[in-house]
Amino acid sequence: MLDKTTTIEKFLDAAAAKQPTPGGGSAAALAGALAAAMGEMVLNYSLGKKGLEIHAEALKAALAEFRRAREIMVELMAEDQSAYEALAAARKGADLAKRQQAVMICARVPQTIAGTAVAILELADELVEKVNQRLLSDLAVCAELAMASTRAALYNVQVNLPDVADVQNRRKIEEECQRMLSHAASRIKRVIPRIWERASEG
Repeated sequence: MLDKTTTIEKFLDAAAAKQPTPGGGSAAALAGALAAAMGEMVLNYSLGKKGLEIHAEALKAALAEFRRAREIMVELMAEDQSAYEALAAARKGADLAKRQQAVMICARVPQTIAGTAVAILELADELVEKVNQRLLSDLAVCAELAMASTRAALYNVQVNLPDVADVQNRRKIEEECQRMLSHAASRIKRVIPRIWERASEG
């Protein structure tokens, strides 16, 4: 199991190897963790900055949210690996109920990754006018990584949906994911132009 104690090099080697984990879900979570970390850096350079004192409380609150999102993403990296391993084990058995439970977990974990990534993207959008202008390119990186995390995580939901036996559950997950993706797409289209508009103000 690769978790927060794993070095980046070891994680990348494991991701590149001919083995199922860490796979796309863990990679999506890592991208989300990086998005949150970039948001944290932007805020650390914004707190105490002259001219931004009026936003101090909002920046402190956002910093705590980014930090928590990063922690969640790191936890989800490990959970995604565990979910796949549990599904692989369930497929070897004859217990159909246990298999369906494992399938649902394999869908829900990346869906949670996507939801967390959307929250990071929303936070980046809310901060455009409140952060250090010199760090706006890093805020753009935060937003783009959050968008990538959202898309990648939802791909990992999608690949598990054919194995969800309950049609209503499958349809519900599909609808939830489509709403999430549409919302994220609208946010990224909104935040990036706003970032570069403010960056160009000089």
